[in-house]
Amino acid sequence: MIKNSFFLLVGFMSFFANQSVSAQKLYKTSVTHSGLIIGGSVGLVGGSWLIENAREPLTPADILVLNDGSINGVDKGAANNYSLEAGSASDLFKNGVFAAPLALFLSDQGRENAREIMMMYAEVLSFNSGLTYITKSSVARYRPYAYNPSVSFDIKLGKSSRRSFYSGHVSHVASLSFFTANIFDDLYPDSKYKYAVWAGAIAAPAITAYLRVKAGSHFPTDVVVGYGIGALIGYFVPELHKITKHLDVEIIGAEGGLGLLYNF
Repeated sequence: MIKNSFFLLVGFMSFFANQSVSAQKLYKTSVTHSGLIIGGSVGLVGGSWLIENAREPLTPADILVLNDGSINGVDKGAANNYSLEAGSASDLFKNGVFAAPLALFLSDQGRENAREIMMMYAEVLSFNSGLTYITKSSVARYRPYAYNPSVSFDIKLGKSSRRSFYSGHVSHVASLSFFTANIFDDLYPDSKYKYAVWAGAIAAPAITAYLRVKAGSHFPTDVVVGYGIGALIGYFVPELHKITKHLDVEIIGAEGGLGLLYNF
């Protein structure tokens, strides 16, 4: 069952995307704006790479001095977790969610806004990735499995051992699921299915978060922060690109003074 769960959001989108709505442009994007975001994100990834390469490699001595007594009460229990199956299942969510925004193009309304959606998609992916990479490298928090005595030293000494904060899997799934749900809401504001789409968008990163903690790859605080940051990025990128309709107001001469003319 869990191997098929990552299709949940994609299934919602594919089933409900063909709504009957008059096609119209809903977003405004520019190559310059998107280029700045993507370029800046690439810079963050580059900065992360420089930090990682300047840091001394882990040694067995570094691992041996780790003590779960230094972990806060909320996170401490995760130090006993380790599951390759849970880790693989979380990868399915991470990889499967890439397809969710593409299901928006199954309708005329989605195809009318395809260029803008794809540019916003690129912004969400790049900015979320850049922010996640630079944070992981800067914080360098040990993963829970580094504290687990049942995990081999070969795994603990890997470069990924100091990339716990915050969860990239969760932020990635949250960013794309919230991005997809928000755009679906814009494309079909009167759809009775939008609540189901939002439920899928909320559930997908939550399940991913559970799996990452169970895998021993992240502490609860890692996944909570990852969820929040990813959700904010995914939700607000479309909001910032929306075409808003403003009242067209003119001041005109009128008997006895001035008047206002509203053009809707």
